Amino acid sequence: MEPRKRIHPGVAAIIIIVLIGIVATTVIAINNANDTTSDETIQTSQSTNESSTNNTTNEASADAYRNGTYSATGEYVSPGGRESIGLTVIVENGIITDTQLEQNATDGEAREYQAAFASGYKQLVVGKSIDEVSLSRVAGSSLTSNGFNDALDQIKADAAA
Repeated sequence: MEPRKRIHPGVAAIIIIVLIGIVATTVIAINNANDTTSDETIQTSQSTNESSTNNTTNEASADAYRNGTYSATGEYVSPGGRESIGLTVIVENGIITDTQLEQNATDGEAREYQAAFASGYKQLVVGKSIDEVSLSRVAGSSLTSNGFNDALDQIKADAAA
């Protein structure tokens, strides 16, 4: 009878570490794919909800906010530290008719994300009721959205009738 061969404990440990790495990479890839799908689903459901409740919401928003141009600076924390973004919004009858961003990032990576956000946020904001706008991720930028939402909350308070 031949003696049974055993795997060296070091080789077994390496195999286990590689398997854990493969599983972790797969989970991360699936989560990233789900995040992208969730963002698209959220934007689609927001559009659907807006169209079905648009008339009622617009009437309520029109009475709740004074027409005018409002500006605020929103703050958020990025991996590079505290950042800010300036927002100017024109409100007419509770609807955002135009908006401008002032990119104030000091960190190089934050500057890139603010630029990406600036290139894609307007289509999600202009023509919408000010009460319905709340952004989560725009053009891959999620933290900049926090600063945008902070500034918009300040503007809502300033514009309240």
